[in-house]
Amino acid sequence: MSPRRVGAVLTAVVLLAGPTACGDQEADYCAALKKHQSIFSDDGTGESLVENLSALTEISDDAPDDLSDEWQVFLGALGELRDKITAAGVKPADIVGGVRPDSVSEADWAEIKAAANELASPTVADALTGIDQQAKDVCKLQLGL
Repeated sequence: MSPRRVGAVLTAVVLLAGPTACGDQEADYCAALKKHQSIFSDDGTGESLVENLSALTEISDDAPDDLSDEWQVFLGALGELRDKITAAGVKPADIVGGVRPDSVSEADWAEIKAAANELASPTVADALTGIDQQAKDVCKLQLGL
């Protein structure tokens, strides 16, 4: 085979393989979102999201590269909230409603509230909008973020 023909064949292989690899990543991501879609059907408390941080991390591992920043922002803020709740010795359900449990010190409560405020920040909201839009456009899923 001539060098020119080898080059043409290699080009064709690269062009054909490229979209397939990308499509596989999107398919894996969409499958992961669909599998864990109930996590996003939260009752507005965020409890399900905090309790399922490991599953959300798995979803982010399958996310397309163009969403990695959004997932990092979201998971970073969510992880911080989970860590503050855990450090205070309570569960996410214990802090729903914005009333400090008697077992939580004022200092711990202030840290939990700060982490919750960060999760509600415009930066995190923008990240969630990107994740949600990708789910709608590419995966045809309504996450409701």
